[in-house]
Amino acid sequence: MMKLIFSIAFIAVLSLSSLRGEWQNKSFNWEKCDRPHPGIQLAEWKFHSPRLIRVYAMRIDLQTPGLQFHVTPKPAGYGKPMPGEPELIIRTERRTVIHFAQDLLKQGHPLVAAVNTAPWRPWKKPWNHPYADKMGLLVSGGEILLPPDGKCPAFIVMKNGQVKMDCLQHDADTSQILHAVSGFFFVLQNGIPEGESQGLAPRTGFGLSSDHRYLYWFVADGRQKEYSMGMTVLEVGTFLRYLGAHTGINMDGGGSSTLVLLRKNKPVMLNKQPKNGIRTVGAALGISIKK
Repeated sequence: MMKLIFSIAFIAVLSLSSLRGEWQNKSFNWEKCDRPHPGIQLAEWKFHSPRLIRVYAMRIDLQTPGLQFHVTPKPAGYGKPMPGEPELIIRTERRTVIHFAQDLLKQGHPLVAAVNTAPWRPWKKPWNHPYADKMGLLVSGGEILLPPDGKCPAFIVMKNGQVKMDCLQHDADTSQILHAVSGFFFVLQNGIPEGESQGLAPRTGFGLSSDHRYLYWFVADGRQKEYSMGMTVLEVGTFLRYLGAHTGINMDGGGSSTLVLLRKNKPVMLNKQPKNGIRTVGAALGISIKK
């Protein structure tokens, strides 16, 4: 089992003017950041303006030898009617991102990181149903767990190793897709941020560089007055561009936002969710690196 000693070495504290300026007009310099593993870089920020926000981000070099993706697998009850929800069927079994990571480690995968991905149904209080459906395109190891819906953009890994972000239509050919996870909508297209500028919440963003070499994950904590207030949807796109992305997706946020890194052979959650605990999610995405 690979041993990884993790430390986040870079913390940026910006004033109101520099925060807005950097998000809108500059690119973050990743060379200042910690490298817990070749091909993986990490950064952490604590902003005080325009509000208190804590952000945790990762840049993944997709050309790293031995890099592999993992998506929540097909459950034993796949395709059966969902208990208590007759209009839905079982697509995945909900797990926390940490439990997803632990499962991969038990299976012998040299996991490095994992993150939450798609929104799901049923979305009803107390949000503890054991299964999930309606997550947009979802593919795990070449198995199509959910076909494209023509609405939700997805991060897609092809069987030939190519990656992309795309919103596939219902009749799209999915035979060459190895992995895919979906989000709510695009928040960055052709380097231009888009989305609502109101409404603060914890957020998870996925971004892809214009040359498709770098994948960006970030989680912003929120709804914690003395710790982090959160971001708007528009800020997700703006921040992804700041990190270096050309295309970006707003993934499931709120209590689902979870970014996990392996630390001393143990998956550790970097962000701090509200006091009601770590939420189980419909689908997670993990990275392992074989030496």
